[in-house]
Amino acid sequence: MKQMIVGMGAVALLAGCAFNPEGMPLGPKDRAVYIDEGAPKSLTTEEERAKVAVIAQPGQWQQYDQIARNTAEVLDSTLSAKLAGFAFFEIVDRKSQAAIIKDSIASGADAEDLESTGVESDFLVVARIASLNVTHNVTQSTSYYSFDVVFDFKWISKATQKVIMTESIKPPTRPASSEADLAKALNRAAGLAAADFCAKIGVKYAPPARVLQTRGDGAAARISIGKNYGLSEGSKVCFFEIIDNSDVGGAKRDQNDIASGEVKRVEEKSAWVAVDDSDVTNVRKGVYVRVLEQTRGWGSSMLEKTGVSEMLGN
Repeated sequence: MKQMIVGMGAVALLAGCAFNPEGMPLGPKDRAVYIDEGAPKSLTTEEERAKVAVIAQPGQWQQYDQIARNTAEVLDSTLSAKLAGFAFFEIVDRKSQAAIIKDSIASGADAEDLESTGVESDFLVVARIASLNVTHNVTQSTSYYSFDVVFDFKWISKATQKVIMTESIKPPTRPASSEADLAKALNRAAGLAAADFCAKIGVKYAPPARVLQTRGDGAAARISIGKNYGLSEGSKVCFFEIIDNSDVGGAKRDQNDIASGEVKRVEEKSAWVAVDDSDVTNVRKGVYVRVLEQTRGWGSSMLEKTGVSEMLGN
């Protein structure tokens, strides 16, 4: 009977609309705790915020130059706001770097040329409008603009002066009834693309999360990251433990995946996850979590394993 109750709770979780972990009964797994005896101290201390500078380049688009310049401002403001919202980034004050950034934007310098700029930061984000195709469609009864746009993003390490991540993102667009409406639609596309890029960056540099508590005998898990790490509802996660495989020729600290799940509710510094197949898995307090797939706005971005190499001592 007990297993039936827990199973029904798990089904309710996956249904989304009935998600209520606080109302689920406590089981043996919810009282258990996983302890990683060999965890590096760096995982238990708060990391310093890395400084990030943002440069957005509009490019040159003839009669649409002014619209593109405004769109570049949206790229800048969205990237800055999203990255500043993460727990591990700090955006460089634009006033102190105004001259350098202004010259870089005006010159349209390539990202590779910006690696050695005097911007005082740990990382540099360079965003630009890579392509913009606008068609003015005129018929006897209507006039409208259709367009497609691609945004390029580069994530640069100032320490190594190397581009360590690049993304070309083509967000969805809609027809515009006028040039003013075109400007709004392009700004919306820029915001979507910048948010998608930030979702990738946020998880890429986030340290491994931990399970804070479980309910429903491991059917629901509250994890230690939330909006402050760019997490969103619908994101896919993996739960894992650390095991010693040195006796069979493997690493002394190796990752052992034990379950997967989907984020159902996101709070500022935590989130609730519905655990897949919770009746046969062993998710409990203290287990590690990494994000596999991040849902952001108009689509999903596959995100790589992050923060794991340090944890494994590699």
